[in-house]
Amino acid sequence: MLVTVVVLVWLILEEKNAVAFFSATILISFQIINFICLQKWIYKSVQTTEEKLEQIDRGNKTLAEFEVEIANTPFLMDIIPLIKHYLSLKINRNNAEIFTKQTELTALQSQINPHFLYNTLDTIRGQAMCDDNIEVAKMIETLASFFRYSISRKGNLVTLRDELNNINNYMRIQQYRFNHRFSMEIVIDDENTAAYDYYVPRLILQPIVENAIIHGLEEKIEGAQVLIEVDIAEDMIITVSDNGRGMSLKELDELNGRIHSEITGLVEEDKSHGTGIALPNINKRIQLLFGERYGLNVYSSEGCGTDVELILPTNHHAEERV
Repeated sequence: MLVTVVVLVWLILEEKNAVAFFSATILISFQIINFICLQKWIYKSVQTTEEKLEQIDRGNKTLAEFEVEIANTPFLMDIIPLIKHYLSLKINRNNAEIFTKQTELTALQSQINPHFLYNTLDTIRGQAMCDDNIEVAKMIETLASFFRYSISRKGNLVTLRDELNNINNYMRIQQYRFNHRFSMEIVIDDENTAAYDYYVPRLILQPIVENAIIHGLEEKIEGAQVLIEVDIAEDMIITVSDNGRGMSLKELDELNGRIHSEITGLVEEDKSHGTGIALPNINKRIQLLFGERYGLNVYSSEGCGTDVELILPTNHHAEERV
């Protein structure tokens, strides 16, 4: 009797094990099939996504269209922020390349036959000297020096000394033009005489001073002044101030918005804005040369003048020109 019971129990357990084994086999097989199908689906989705990203990269598809197409694929939606970051970097890089090429083109256009200009100015200066017109001769000599510096092939960086000499020439020309209605003062931290040998972007001050005269000081009958201050600490801070009409808060916000816009590849002048392209381009040039830590800021109050602050590195001097 006992033996019979044991045999029955063993048969039942054996049958259950067989069922369990069979069920487990089916379940595992199903999981393997699911895994293979999922793997193929993921691979196909990634491949399709890659093709769509290439279309976006070539400009054949917008990011908005891509988002609509993958809206039903949650795990792909997670990569949208990464794609946006990539596109932002690509746009900035393209803008920088366009800006550089346009700047080079402008420089090349301005260098067309400069010797003809110099020789002509020298001839006029000689004639003025012959006629004992010393004032006109000085004016022409100053203008020739300014043009020579502006269209020379000195490269992107010059010493602060050269840049200040050029701005002095520019201001003399403006004083001749406006009958000495403007004055300019340059103040440099005396404890840092090495500042004169630091390198700055070429022609960085002239557009700022020109803006100060045209948009800030031109309406003043007397007492118009431009002040250039150079302070050396961890960075070199150059501040160009004028005592002109200043700007309203709205004008200031709009100007700073254009200056710090990520799309400052703007190389075509917008005539609707008083400062044109000068300040945004200067800010972009500084950041392309030295990095985004550096650049330009504008501070102004209506009726109280304007300050344009340039932040530049101090680790570029005569022995370390780049």
